[in-house]
Amino acid sequence: CAHTVGAVMGTFHPHGDTSIYEALARMSQDWKVRYPLIDFQGNNGSIDGDQPAAYRYTEARLSELSNEMVKDIDKKTVDMQLNFDDTEFEPVVLPSRFPNLLMNGTEGIAVGLATEIPPHNLRELVEAIVYRINHKTATIEDLMQFVKGPDFPGGGIIFESEGLKNIYRTGRGKIEIRAKTEIVRNKDISQIIITEIPYKLVKSALVYEIDKIIHSKSVSGMIEIRDESDWKGIRIVIDCKKDAKVELLLNYLMSKTSLHTSYSANMVAIVDGRPKTLNLLDYVDSYIAHQVDVITRRSQFDLEKYTQRLHIVEGLILASININEVVDIIKKSKDKADSKVNLMKHYGFSNEQAEAIVTMPLYKLSHTDEITLEQEKKQLEKDIEYLTGILEDSNKLNRVLIKDLKDIATKYGDERRSIIQEKEEITPINKRELIATEEVVVAVTRDGYIKRSNLRSYKGSEGSLPGLKSGDALVNAGICLTTDYLFMFTNLGNYACVPVYKINENRWKDEGVHLNSFVTLSPGEKIIKAMAISSLRNDIYLAILTRLGQIKRMAISSLETLKRSRPAKYMNLIREDEVSSIGLLTGNSNILIFTQNGLAAYFNENELTVLGPKAGGVKSVASIGKDKAVALLTFEENEKSKFILFTDKGHSRVLDNNRFVLSKRLAKNQIAVPSFKGDPHQVLAALKIEKGLDLIKLNLYINDGSVFEFESSDLYLSDTNKYAKKNIALAGRAIINYVYDTSLISIDKKLVSYAKEEDVVNNEETPKEESLEAETISSEENAPIEESKEEIIEQETLIEDIPSEETPTEEVENKEHQNKELKSKDKKTFEQISIFDDLDE
Repeated sequence: CAHTVGAVMGTFHPHGDTSIYEALARMSQDWKVRYPLIDFQGNNGSIDGDQPAAYRYTEARLSELSNEMVKDIDKKTVDMQLNFDDTEFEPVVLPSRFPNLLMNGTEGIAVGLATEIPPHNLRELVEAIVYRINHKTATIEDLMQFVKGPDFPGGGIIFESEGLKNIYRTGRGKIEIRAKTEIVRNKDISQIIITEIPYKLVKSALVYEIDKIIHSKSVSGMIEIRDESDWKGIRIVIDCKKDAKVELLLNYLMSKTSLHTSYSANMVAIVDGRPKTLNLLDYVDSYIAHQVDVITRRSQFDLEKYTQRLHIVEGLILASININEVVDIIKKSKDKADSKVNLMKHYGFSNEQAEAIVTMPLYKLSHTDEITLEQEKKQLEKDIEYLTGILEDSNKLNRVLIKDLKDIATKYGDERRSIIQEKEEITPINKRELIATEEVVVAVTRDGYIKRSNLRSYKGSEGSLPGLKSGDALVNAGICLTTDYLFMFTNLGNYACVPVYKINENRWKDEGVHLNSFVTLSPGEKIIKAMAISSLRNDIYLAILTRLGQIKRMAISSLETLKRSRPAKYMNLIREDEVSSIGLLTGNSNILIFTQNGLAAYFNENELTVLGPKAGGVKSVASIGKDKAVALLTFEENEKSKFILFTDKGHSRVLDNNRFVLSKRLAKNQIAVPSFKGDPHQVLAALKIEKGLDLIKLNLYINDGSVFEFESSDLYLSDTNKYAKKNIALAGRAIINYVYDTSLISIDKKLVSYAKEEDVVNNEETPKEESLEAETISSEENAPIEESKEEIIEQETLIEDIPSEETPTEEVENKEHQNKELKSKDKKTFEQISIFDDLDE
């Protein structure tokens, strides 16, 4: 091949030797070229992406089929032009007795121009060309009866689509290709066997893709993958567990790997010296026109040659009849030239005939050669008549063209390799059925960093804080399942949902990744609560409290797990309000609310109407004035539980819910943390104490960016009459910024609900799962538009005349009844009205 590369470079095209050799080797690679044109000796690469051996080690020659490509090129069938240095002639095009451009396809790129023509089946192309020759009014649809689609060297499955038809109608189209697979079930194992892969796919890259999925353990059921391919063909085996859902695994692999891919055709070719996008009819007509020209030129060349030979044969026959006189004339002549002149004068021979006679060997004077010349003359006359008929009658020329094409198709054609079939209807798959279910530890920080760690890494950290950035705080951390969804609620009334299995696994001491890699948060938006939810139940609720004292009760089933590019809304906020606390309600829970100034309100959740995610709230604490609602705790109906309160200046006190009177919402406030006017303490947080716990360990985040490790074994109830004084050993005048109950709430089907049947909202109980089908079309672009529609249609607000301290409870209930009636009106005429509190300013 070094000789060939050098000859091409020095004689025809001064390209680089690498590009010349790559083109030579590619024409021999039967996984890239449908009908190889080069017969190669040595290593010509592999479907695994291996490169051919160096050209000093390999040999190449034209394949038998390639001889049809250059057949009759010496009969002036194509135009010739000078090479780059004007020393040799080279063909402008090749005679190409078979439709190579569509048969083998091509790909290339030039300045502002690219082409991508897929390979096709030789027999189908010949049938279409023959049909077009016989039917001058044939349409593209007529030809598509024969050329049904591309026929790739490696086979595979092509799905019928408009894109497939557009390839032949317009010259451009996109098709879907799928690998050919089968499922084999044995006694102790199930297998997915891949026998054909999509065109242009590197087999080793596909094996690596699948192997990466297996080792990442993102889905369970697959054990290992093996490449058992050999000279017989491709065979990739994926071993699966006996009880694995193999069909689901196969569909998952189709959506996640190159087993299912697409191919875009762009059939651009040079026609009459200009680039043109060809449809099927254009290509067939162009090829027929080229072959008509080739056959015409070949016939003219042969006709001229046969006519000249007939002229010579006729002279030789005449000379043989008068051989004695001819010999006598030659003997009496001075030389060869004089002999030719004398023969031309005596018998009327032409110069060519006289030249043939005087140069004729003596053995041609035999009787046998006379008979041979007579037979040759008859054959020449017959051939000349045949060639004249071809040149004068287009029908005869077409018959020659058809015969030649059919002979080539019979000799070199084969059956179709790629199967064309209708696309199966893809049913969305619940990916959680494929995820490997295992316990992991997740952590969420205030600034939006999330992480997932295995239990071994977590236990090895001996209960220390995970890796945090400076100034950040741990909001929630705990054990959940990889099949759970992690819901994160922000202070601006938005929430984000991330499947746990999609969170990258890191060591416990690492910082994790920011939520922005999944959902984009607004500047200044902070996470205040995270929950692990496996089931979006309609009998479990959230209690949402804002700093301005608004509260809302919302069903868990109102949340969504669909992928979004930005957070979804879970509460509509007013003015400069923000969410301060979120609690879990089980249908008949009691809610205990604390304000910044140490006041408390205690009422049952059924005092609140269940509202949608885009709604605002109702007032939770009577006459809140300039005070702020900062903390919320929830208790079951007969539950007695201790909790600990923290103030900004370092005061803590232990209380229990029995110290507070359960009353109606907006009843008179109760005092939880009294403080001196000269030394005011502001309540920051309230955290429940687990039963049986004898030592509290918490992290207090101080205003100087440090973390104070709080420990206390004094869990006796504090005297509610005692005023707040600093009892935590903070340095100097340090102020506590944040205190979080970092335990992670898990909501699954085991969680007990006490909701009455008539109170359960009629909503979905299971998550709106991300399906494999949904992942192929990204919802990120549609999310903003979709959300804006929801904001218009589903915006729910309450109009409430905020009562003063003297307002009777009955009047409040009447107002709530009015709100329900107003909400039931047609949403098209519903005017959004914000809620404004009657603040004491």
